[in-house]
Amino acid sequence: MKKLALAAVIGSVIAAAPAQAAVMWDFNFTDVNTGFNDVTEGAARQGALQTAGDYVSSFLTSYTATIYMDVDGSTSGGGTLAAAGTNFTNATYSAGFTQRGDVMTKILGGDAADPGVGVADGTVTWNFTDFDWELGSDFQAGEFDFFSTAVHELLHAIGFASEITETGNDGYGTTPGDAGAWAPFDEFLTSFDGTSIINPADNSLLAGTWDLARLSGDGDGTSGCGAGLQFNGANAVAANGGSAVQIYSPTIWESGSSGSHLDDNCYTNPGNVSTYMMEAQTIDGLGVRTISALEVGMMRDIGYTNFGVQANNTVPEPGTIYLMLGALLGLFGLKRQNSKVA
Repeated sequence: MKKLALAAVIGSVIAAAPAQAAVMWDFNFTDVNTGFNDVTEGAARQGALQTAGDYVSSFLTSYTATIYMDVDGSTSGGGTLAAAGTNFTNATYSAGFTQRGDVMTKILGGDAADPGVGVADGTVTWNFTDFDWELGSDFQAGEFDFFSTAVHELLHAIGFASEITETGNDGYGTTPGDAGAWAPFDEFLTSFDGTSIINPADNSLLAGTWDLARLSGDGDGTSGCGAGLQFNGANAVAANGGSAVQIYSPTIWESGSSGSHLDDNCYTNPGNVSTYMMEAQTIDGLGVRTISALEVGMMRDIGYTNFGVQANNTVPEPGTIYLMLGALLGLFGLKRQNSKVA
């Protein structure tokens, strides 16, 4: 069956690329004379994306792989800042939490496990047309944080994403109630009372539970923090003080955001300032630039058991790097960081 899956969406150069990092990012910039290949800004933008990739790699020092990503910075329209996701080359149906995607498969299994030799493992798209971006730390009015957004999207690409569609489909057209093929992330999704969305006995989706939880309507029927989807992996719960992690599940389904982010209703501070990297929203100005212990726990739960082990996770300061690379590029309001539908 053909898979129609959701692919979810600073020091010195030495500090930005820890020597022990064994997962390397090879970005293929496909835009022409624009975006990441803009005559004036392109080199700095490419360097900024590599810096974000190196930061993510600093949590993956126990793994060895080269991840090839096709990158297009010519996206415009739709209100989306950026998106990234894994490809599912040669993916086949297999019931359970089997749908890792090419990026996760290669990181966990090494280059020899590449599902599609000679083709990209995933994609990154970026909207430089409709939004202004700060590559370093000298924010001007209306500029969004490139580093924060890039790390957010690359975490989607390596597996921080659900494969459950709005209707409860697994991407293969499996009828809710029948055994499905799901992402590792989906194993830990529950309703407010800890009921698994995917029945562990037969890998089927519990349609009634899903229909309520995905729209923040379970429990007593009210919406808001604690009423919708939760993530109940053991490592994440331990990092969260013994409580389940709240997952973004607004009362109106948002494709690419619902089910694949931390819940803004629970974790966003006054002024729309995020607490965690993987919340669904961001605003202009300085964003979250560190992967938290909670997010580390979630990544370990989904299969990266050594995520963050023996890592140099110092967030590099981008200003010095980009001044060496070239001139810094110089919309107010709330925008959502959406995963790509692929």
